[in-house]
Amino acid sequence: MKEWKQAYQVAKLELTHSIKGFFFYFIFLMFILSFLATSLESYIDNDFMGYDFFFIFLFFMGGFWAKPKVFQSQKQSLDFLVSPTLIMQLQLPIKQDVLIKSRFIIYFCYSLPWQVIFLILFYYVSPINEMLSISAYIAFSVIWLSTAVYVGTLFPMSDAGERGFAATTIGTIIIAIMVLFLMFIAFLGIYFFTDHGFVYWSIVIAKKWPFLASILSIGLAGAALQAHQIYMKKIMNKLDYI
Repeated sequence: MKEWKQAYQVAKLELTHSIKGFFFYFIFLMFILSFLATSLESYIDNDFMGYDFFFIFLFFMGGFWAKPKVFQSQKQSLDFLVSPTLIMQLQLPIKQDVLIKSRFIIYFCYSLPWQVIFLILFYYVSPINEMLSISAYIAFSVIWLSTAVYVGTLFPMSDAGERGFAATTIGTIIIAIMVLFLMFIAFLGIYFFTDHGFVYWSIVIAKKWPFLASILSIGLAGAALQAHQIYMKKIMNKLDYI
């Protein structure tokens, strides 16, 4: 707990310069909310794939999108991509574990409060309150917030840097295309085999097994958070930042 408190003090440096990013993310959040709330019934009846895309984008990449460009990973050379803030902090007498935790705290501050606000408003302004009881909706919220942890925390982990082909412009483009292609295949796969999308099935699961879904989601999120910190530490010990 002591390291997390120290990490928060380190993270404040970036967070205090990100007010504009938080503001624009809130505007973006309200825009997405209006679309998702008014389209839910149509999505349930017609299985519109774009609905899943916007919902997943909000929980997976929303915090990353809000992050000011100056704090995002940048090229330090042709084949070296890393967070400039992390480079600066590595020169200071700060424990490595504290630095790692600070990157995750920053991610959560960019994303978690706004995702919670979205889920609260979504319950009251969309027809989902007619589909799920409050307890089931809490389970639905836990599922998506947990997903944002074990998928979304790949972004703070990437702040540690990348050397080699993956860090070059061509390498980055190829990897982005591959990720988008795999996501597209995943979307098509679940629709092809089940006739429904990710949001639909999360509603069904939360309604049928709220307690079990919540426990499993929290467990996966906790395990992913630990694993991503360990992997980030390995990256930092491997890379030469000089």
